[in-house]
Amino acid sequence: MTLTEVKDWLKTKIDCPNWYTSKADTSKEQCIAVYSIQGPVPNIALGGLVNTSYSTKAISILVHWGKNNTIAEEKAQEVYNTMFGQQATIGEHRVINFELKIPEPIGVGTDENGIYEYVINAYIIYER
Repeated sequence: MTLTEVKDWLKTKIDCPNWYTSKADTSKEQCIAVYSIQGPVPNIALGGLVNTSYSTKAISILVHWGKNNTIAEEKAQEVYNTMFGQQATIGEHRVINFELKIPEPIGVGTDENGIYEYVINAYIIYER
């Protein structure tokens, strides 16, 4: 599973004018970016890789969304709710669980232009 596949799946669920992977263009007032983060130790089943049925993609989502904190928080919550308790198919992989690492989107303040930003960290557990 790639960051682009995750981004493309989110694009089908969330209305956003600008999408990015690995680096956001924060000159845009509204954008969402998907980043890789450090995840858990890779799972290898007894019997080796051939017997391993799932893997994990660790991601962080940055919601960079305007100068109104309430609207920014609502957009971040929309992204969070898209994953919370849901199942999906991303790329060719069936998602078993979105393991959200925090109980809600975390506000990280504003950037140098006064645009509010929220972060959502998750492990996507998917069938190999």
